[in-house]
Amino acid sequence: MIDIYYNVFHKVPWDYWIPVYFYFTGLSAGSFVLSSLFTVFGLKQFKSLAFTAGISAVILLLFAPIFLVLDLGQPFRFWKVLVPWYFNPYSVVSWGSWLLTIYPIALLIYCWYMFKENEKMIKIFGISTLPLAIGVHGYTGFVFGLIQARVYWYSAVMPGYFLTSAVLSGIGLVIIITLIKDKLLGGSTLSELFTPLKRMMIVIIMLDLFWIFCWKITLLSGTDEARASALISLNDPLYIFGVLLFGMLIPFFLLIYPKTRNSVRWLVVSSVLVLIGVFLMRYTFVFTGFEIPLS
Repeated sequence: MIDIYYNVFHKVPWDYWIPVYFYFTGLSAGSFVLSSLFTVFGLKQFKSLAFTAGISAVILLLFAPIFLVLDLGQPFRFWKVLVPWYFNPYSVVSWGSWLLTIYPIALLIYCWYMFKENEKMIKIFGISTLPLAIGVHGYTGFVFGLIQARVYWYSAVMPGYFLTSAVLSGIGLVIIITLIKDKLLGGSTLSELFTPLKRMMIVIIMLDLFWIFCWKITLLSGTDEARASALISLNDPLYIFGVLLFGMLIPFFLLIYPKTRNSVRWLVVSSVLVLIGVFLMRYTFVFTGFEIPLS
């Protein structure tokens, strides 16, 4: 008997533009959620952050679709997903394309009324834009979570995991921007909001760790392919050290350790680590999913 082996090359259809796109949409959504704490939920202590976070959300979202279009094999055909008669109500991607169109429009109007200090219209557009912000990044979790062929992605926790990590990255970004703003303009906004921002980061990191635990346990108790994909990620130094250790566990430790938990400097360090960790989460998540071939 002659044994015949086939070495089939499995091409990865996505480039690094895709995790960058996910990262920017998450930063935008997370920044807007922080802005809405005052404009929608009426938490007055966050008033000084509302406009900064809103503008950050706009700028980030202007770049996000560019990365998505750059990854297309024929980028000049992107407009076809926005033609109404091509809309597929059963496709998460179709819904996401329209969310990416409507959300920035609503966000720009929201920021315009914040600039004009029109409280009534800020409230109206804040309430109407919030579900769009959640949807524009939550749909990416559904895109992955509904792909049965890719066992690493196929999980019900994906929408929640993507949303909470997006909010975490948005908080981290706004903290850094606020620090720069305070240094340049001589303000004390970050010091005044130190405690609530720190507590939010702690809670969300804990929630992210919970999502990860549920996800990995499900994979490890699943099919051979699911277990293999989980083991690939758990043996990936970029995931273990970049995402879990430097991106989550070290910031969490810095935020609760008695000698560092009351320092603005360490809050900023934690924010930088969180931003790096969330990006590496997007990166490793996308490409680990392609490690297990479909055939």
